[in-house]
Amino acid sequence: MDDAVTLLLIRHLFPGWTITREEGAWCATLSSPDADGLLGKLAAADPGLAERAVSLLAEKR
Repeated sequence: MDDAVTLLLIRHLFPGWTITREEGAWCATLSSPDADGLLGKLAAADPGLAERAVSLLAEKR
């Protein structure tokens, strides 16, 4: 599958994300109306790092 078709498919499957192909790199930008939703999306992308973020945020409270 070529990059253009792959990009269209990924954009279709993940409508809440802005996904681009820039200078040979794949880029994804996401947004959420609240912090919990954002952390949920980040956890899907990198579970370990999201877990660390939640832990650090809990310490701040």
